[in-house]
Amino acid sequence: MATPLPAGKLLQNRYHLKQLLGQGGFGRTYLAEDRNRFNEACAIKEFVPQTGEHFSEKATQLFQREANILYQIEHPQIPKFQATFEEDQRLFLVQDYVEGTSYRELLNERRQQNMNFSEAEVRQFLQQMLPVLAHIHAKGIIHRDISPENIVQRRRDRLPVLIDFGVVKEVVTRLEMPDATQATTVGKPGYAPSEQMQSGRAYPSSDLYSLAVTAVVLLTGREPQDLLDDRNLTWHWHQYASVSPGLAQVLDKAMSYRPGDRFQSVSEMSQALGAGAGSPIPRTVAPPPTSQMRTVA
Repeated sequence: MATPLPAGKLLQNRYHLKQLLGQGGFGRTYLAEDRNRFNEACAIKEFVPQTGEHFSEKATQLFQREANILYQIEHPQIPKFQATFEEDQRLFLVQDYVEGTSYRELLNERRQQNMNFSEAEVRQFLQQMLPVLAHIHAKGIIHRDISPENIVQRRRDRLPVLIDFGVVKEVVTRLEMPDATQATTVGKPGYAPSEQMQSGRAYPSSDLYSLAVTAVVLLTGREPQDLLDDRNLTWHWHQYASVSPGLAQVLDKAMSYRPGDRFQSVSEMSQALGAGAGSPIPRTVAPPPTSQMRTVA
């Protein structure tokens, strides 16, 4: 992978890079200032070719097509996608910058104090996250990479924001395996359900599975690999958290091994959670048929 871009670099004679926020196998994320928007902060995702030194025209078109889908997402708890561009054989995607703390960091802070998230906190977290999933599912989009790392508690209103966008991972995987016949496999082991990790197939219930696993991790302070029995494909987490039978039943159903045994939609899970007692969750539009669902990890 090419070296990170230095702080101070100006991209497109517009975006002034301030610092590297993070990097992974699929690319890097930078904090930048947009000179065309009064130096407003933005996040820029860099997409670097994994093989070769530059992208093919087909790859660039694929990147633009997927980014156009993300551009249509309008939700206050999803950073707005602003633009894409290519420079020096690298592709970039610009989105709003969210100032806050990831739930992974929040959990780590709790662990240092020998504490985890309470049932009340996790119920509120679920009630605030489910409308976000309802929004993307109604558009035929499956996220596929929900985890504590990819949800940020926004500083100004303390709402959870789904920050990770999967066009980069999606395109990189397709380019790495251009002749693959099965769907691309994106997701975190332990958080993504088996059908997604093994075959790349993902459904609305796959996102609900990952959200439930995230909730259990917040409640127990333990990672999925410590809670899931790989042989029997069953979860053993109740002894590590003090929760009501009602919440435990909702999470267990959402984390069922077979997709057909889980909640099939956000509205089903919301109803079971009794979300109306907290922040009301609107009735959702029935998601498109699975064959029409897109995947955003």
